[in-house]
Amino acid sequence: MEVINKKLKEFEKIDQILNNKAEFSSEQLFKCILGLNSTESKVFCHLLKNKDVRTSEVALTLEMDRSSIQRALQVLSMLKFVKRSSISMKEYTNAKGLIDSKKQGYLYVYNAKNMDTIKIQLKKLLDKWYNSMLKYIKNLENLCECCGFKFEPC
Repeated sequence: MEVINKKLKEFEKIDQILNNKAEFSSEQLFKCILGLNSTESKVFCHLLKNKDVRTSEVALTLEMDRSSIQRALQVLSMLKFVKRSSISMKEYTNAKGLIDSKKQGYLYVYNAKNMDTIKIQLKKLLDKWYNSMLKYIKNLENLCECCGFKFEPC
């Protein structure tokens, strides 16, 4: 009976650890499914909440240098979660509600894709990751034995 109680307590500890691990932040989700680093995750979150964002705006808001933001935007663009477009200064000042400046020309702004599209893409990637983890777990004995570790029956 004592052995059974000891095993039950071990299972309770494992359940407690797993429950704590199950609480994901958006940054952990983006890292796990998309392979994003911390900067890329923060930039992506910023773009999900804001429209027509310039690199300098993100750098200022996140208190990071422009080159780090630009690298993060390149990664997000390659993953097709972010779209870069060129707009006129006039359009930009109108969209942001800024005082109409006399500046002319064009600038690049970034926008996250539609939230529903992003959710579909994340779900597909999660399903793919989940299936690969199931294969890994199924073949765990073989993978561990290659390292010299042998499983013994209980």
